[in-house]
Amino acid sequence: MESPATLKLMLVDQSTRRREILEKILRDNGYLNVFSTSGLHDVFELVTRIQPDVVLIELDSPNRDTLEQVRRIRDRQPTPVLMFAQDQNAQTVHAAVQSGVCAYMVDGVDRGSIQPAISLAMATFEAYRKVRVEADGYRRELNGRKRIDQAKAILMRQQGIGEDEAYRTLRKRAMDENQKLVLVADAIIAEQRLRG
Repeated sequence: MESPATLKLMLVDQSTRRREILEKILRDNGYLNVFSTSGLHDVFELVTRIQPDVVLIELDSPNRDTLEQVRRIRDRQPTPVLMFAQDQNAQTVHAAVQSGVCAYMVDGVDRGSIQPAISLAMATFEAYRKVRVEADGYRRELNGRKRIDQAKAILMRQQGIGEDEAYRTLRKRAMDENQKLVLVADAIIAEQRLRG
């Protein structure tokens, strides 16, 4: 876990008074690198420019536009997002989490809760990132298997051979060309397309 002094935080709150209080709480907890803004409408652009380690958004209740900004952060500039809101409605919390909020706090902010809340947002983000990387790997593997199956089907049709023989043919060509099996499969599929 990084120390508070090394983290770059972006604090977003349209209420100047509330933002000043939270900024003081952050500084009192050792967070020295805090970018503070009221710009809820351009959160994604600010995150892209500032590249914070954590985004803190404080508001009364997250609206659709704010959640869309958070969704854009999640999809295009993945960053932990910690939201402080007064709205504790289950549907609101669910919508916030679905959009990419890593931690949603409803009891307000105080000196003792800020550091655990930031740690929670970062840990949740890291866990989500690992799951996403694994899911992407499984997706790539499944896609590769589909392409290998498609190439086997082409060889079976062209050469009048069975599935096992088609697979052996693919493997032999991959070994002869020092290529991955899926790349050989892609080449066979491309050759088939050229033939029309």
